[in-house]
Amino acid sequence: MLRDKIYDFTRKVKKQYRTNDPYMLAKYLGIEVSYKHFGNLKGMYTRVNRCSYIFLHDELDEATERVVLMHEIGHDFFHKDLAEMGLQEFSLYDMTSKPEMEANVFAANMLISDEDVMFFAEQGYTSAQVACELSVPNQLVQIKLMDMNRRGYMFNLTDIPRADFLGR
Repeated sequence: MLRDKIYDFTRKVKKQYRTNDPYMLAKYLGIEVSYKHFGNLKGMYTRVNRCSYIFLHDELDEATERVVLMHEIGHDFFHKDLAEMGLQEFSLYDMTSKPEMEANVFAANMLISDEDVMFFAEQGYTSAQVACELSVPNQLVQIKLMDMNRRGYMFNLTDIPRADFLGR
């Protein structure tokens, strides 16, 4: 999916399923979510026999788990074909990888509303403060701000978010 169309797509998903909760969305989409003890891997998406599976690290805190789950749901929407070809996980949160960038932008737009960003921006909050208020990683807020700038907003971004923030 083209990066500039992800925002519109997330709006349609929120309207169709009436939620931005990743657990409910996974249930509605018929994605089996399981927990496993991984090394450094926080999550993984795969498809077997046309069934979607997401595996989450069993020691993630609740806020990180929500972000990782939404990121993996992004792969379900956009990258089923890659997963069915045997690729079980993409270059972990690498923004130079189109699939990872798309999943990150999807998660940012699903979990962070433009309205919340504007409210906190008008209050003078930094991206780190917004992240704290919304219980998401600062890098996800920065990805959201970059996406909003691409859509015509004018946020002054001093840091470019690391794409591997979920892998750290």
